[in-house]
Amino acid sequence: MKQQRLFEIVYALMSRETCTVGELADMLEVSPRTVRRDVEALSAAGVPVYTAQGKGGGVRLLPGYSIDASLMSDAEKDDVLAALSLLSTIDAPLAADGDSLLRRLAALFRREPDDWIEVDFSFWGAPPTCRRAFEAVREAIAHHRVLRFSYRDNADRVTVREVEPAKLLFKERSWYVRAWCRMRDDWRTFKLLRMDWESIELLPIVFEPREAPAITRFIGPDGKVAQCGQPVDAPRLAMVFAPEAAGRVREEFAPDVIDVMPDGRLSVTVFCQPSERMLYHLFSYGAQLEVLEPDWVRDWMRGQARAMLERGC
Repeated sequence: MKQQRLFEIVYALMSRETCTVGELADMLEVSPRTVRRDVEALSAAGVPVYTAQGKGGGVRLLPGYSIDASLMSDAEKDDVLAALSLLSTIDAPLAADGDSLLRRLAALFRREPDDWIEVDFSFWGAPPTCRRAFEAVREAIAHHRVLRFSYRDNADRVTVREVEPAKLLFKERSWYVRAWCRMRDDWRTFKLLRMDWESIELLPIVFEPREAPAITRFIGPDGKVAQCGQPVDAPRLAMVFAPEAAGRVREEFAPDVIDVMPDGRLSVTVFCQPSERMLYHLFSYGAQLEVLEPDWVRDWMRGQARAMLERGC
């Protein structure tokens, strides 16, 4: 606990020129006396920390100080190395650098990175353009560059967008880009798979970063991202699945929205605005699915079933 406080004090002082004892005490939720003892402990450990008196005074670090790896526990060092290892799966410059940050930190920590986890976010059979798409999005976010690409929406309409990317989001097995869309003059969430990777272009236009709204504005209570759409105000979708559909249902819905009924059927309630694609996906359950509400989804299912019968399917 004390080691964690010491690290947070040093980090705070590296972020700000001066912190008062009171500010540090509030941040760490300890007494000013404890902060003073921690500052003394840091000084005794060789950290160039000192207290300036008078107006504008407080706790300070000597300019140019960089953090000592000894302030981190072995577990924290392992966590940092693991996080960088995961980042390298989507960061080509980091992954390709022979003298990578990962190896330099491992040497600083005097620890060999544990090869205990392997993550590959790329798609099965993804072409090289997939990696270039990630690189372009990352570059656009890091350096505030406008990104241009062709985008295909749920209705299979293609538009050319110029956007100001703010964040790369991974949600439910898919990558999304949150960005200010210059065509719509509003925030949008674009699914990476719907972008034409060959068309992605990093424009020489630098934009002033905007404060992105909370991601919950684009995600319904069921956790579904509203692809390239308006903020979500999602209705209730209640369904009951036959026991033989249990395996598929558990793969496609979160555990907390599934209730097993006494007869073995599965009750699923989510909040979302069903798209046409989602409706056809639900229809693929056939007789294993009963929609309880809303009524219009029940009517749509019946209409599809009647149409199939009329066609002799």
